[in-house]
Amino acid sequence: MREVLRRNLRRNRPAPGYTSKMSCILRSVPNRRSAWIAPCLLLGAALTAILPGTVRALGGPRPVTVSVEGEVRRPGSYTLPHDATLSTLIVAAGGYSDNADLAAATLTRESAREAQSGELQNIVLRLREAGAERPEGWDAWWEFLDELGALPPLGRVPAPLSHPRLLKGSPRDLPLEEGDVLRIPRKRDTVTVRGAVREPGRVVPFAGKTGTDEYVRRAGGYADTADRGQAHLMRPNGVVVPLRRGLLAWNADASRWEIPALVGGAPAIGPGDTIIVPRKPVPGSQAASVRNLQELLMRVAELTGVIPEIP
Repeated sequence: MREVLRRNLRRNRPAPGYTSKMSCILRSVPNRRSAWIAPCLLLGAALTAILPGTVRALGGPRPVTVSVEGEVRRPGSYTLPHDATLSTLIVAAGGYSDNADLAAATLTRESAREAQSGELQNIVLRLREAGAERPEGWDAWWEFLDELGALPPLGRVPAPLSHPRLLKGSPRDLPLEEGDVLRIPRKRDTVTVRGAVREPGRVVPFAGKTGTDEYVRRAGGYADTADRGQAHLMRPNGVVVPLRRGLLAWNADASRWEIPALVGGAPAIGPGDTIIVPRKPVPGSQAASVRNLQELLMRVAELTGVIPEIP
């Protein structure tokens, strides 16, 4: 239609005033291509609002949706860039509260849960093979191992934190994965004593430089069945370490073997810790035939948050 109007204008050579009016008419006739621009833009905006993940995936890496719980200013769920880290999440949540226990923070993630599930089943298999050497009393041992194998791993990863400016770019500034949950507990000023003691579960006020035996005394003392040499310490972040180590011990943080006497001996007990005193296995039982039994069970406690008690 635009071409027809132009030909008519050239053929008739209208007056200048009339040409100005026709020019207005020309400008009012929409171009067929431009007529599709507005609807397409509206359709794109609608798709972005309804299916944000799908649309973003077409243009690059998808963002991650993660959550933070506990001692932050604004706990909740956040959608962050694909390369977000712990410090990114802390800043988005407004920083820590005054009562945050940064050393006790943990990150729960699905990929860790899957790996821990395989490790848990390997531990149970090892215990089954060791206990099979002694058939008497097998039923109780079998039920105990079935219960261990049914425990769900937490997928918990220690995530010690610091101020976001110090955390950013450091090895502790872990990259976030889809579905991660960061938990920052409140500071505590107590120590819990569990296991083979007179008052298991007793919560004792924390006292600096106090040893294991004193905390156990405040929980009523050791039970007759206590395996004192196998006492362990569970940190608030779920990590379990032996309280009494032998001549050679593995340092998981430093990834090396160490001589405890040369590196300070037993770990110091801190606020929020849990002292675990295991029970001695009955002589001649399946449990008694398992080498490194308590270390295996304490690893189960790390993976599941449940402290097993042998039958």
